[in-house]
Amino acid sequence: MQLAVVAYINVIILTLIGIKVLGDNHDSPSDGVIYFNTTSSFFDLVDLVKGRNGRDGRDGRDGKDGEKGPQGEKGEQGAVGPQGPTGPAGPSVGGIVFTRWGRSICPSTPGTELVYDGITAKSAYNEKGGGINYQCLPKDPQYLTYYSSVSTWRGYMYGAEYEIEDSGPLRSLHHHGVPCAVCLTYTRGTVLMIPGKFTCPSDWTREYYGYLMSERHNHENPSTFECIDRYAESIIGSGANTHGGILEHVESRCNNHLCPPYVDGRELTCVVCTI
Repeated sequence: MQLAVVAYINVIILTLIGIKVLGDNHDSPSDGVIYFNTTSSFFDLVDLVKGRNGRDGRDGRDGKDGEKGPQGEKGEQGAVGPQGPTGPAGPSVGGIVFTRWGRSICPSTPGTELVYDGITAKSAYNEKGGGINYQCLPKDPQYLTYYSSVSTWRGYMYGAEYEIEDSGPLRSLHHHGVPCAVCLTYTRGTVLMIPGKFTCPSDWTREYYGYLMSERHNHENPSTFECIDRYAESIIGSGANTHGGILEHVESRCNNHLCPPYVDGRELTCVVCTI
């Protein structure tokens, strides 16, 4: 039934557009007229009457992004690139500590700062026991368990004083107490005290310089040699001759090993250097 209706509609359409219709199994005559077989389909009819191909249409819009694909395999390591510029210095993790004898402040060299200032002290010059090295005692002592009475079963610590009886350097400090400063330099890692010099080797930093001092040569309690600042100061209010620890100039004495280049009787210099 549906096929009959479609064929009938085809005949009507062909009649309207001037195409003759042939019956079943008839060939089209060669008279220049367009013929159509009634058994042909509707799509054959469309092919018969369709016009020429039109122009290409405009490009369509971009489609949506597709789903993310799986991660690819790791590639080979590339070549080493050129070395970059040196970065800024990192935070300090070290440093060195030294004592500036004769001053209560630290040198103004870059990277040097004060840890604490104090009082120079040592065992007395005429005692056979005790310590021989000078100490920089803080001004705010702390005690644990103590017995507040002088005992002969102890070592003794006395404040040190300058002992400069003749006309040598620093004569104005005679019998005065000796200040000190403990200093930290966090940009350098080595400290060196050089006796007999007041300049440092190349590439080293001079922290301070001055005069080499110690206990007197004939005192019963010896001492270490220390470098006392050229611009040494005294503890305010001191000045009494207490004869505790003593700091006196050290001078060169000639024997067959030291002179020359050293000169008999000259006060020795010193310098404290860091690098």
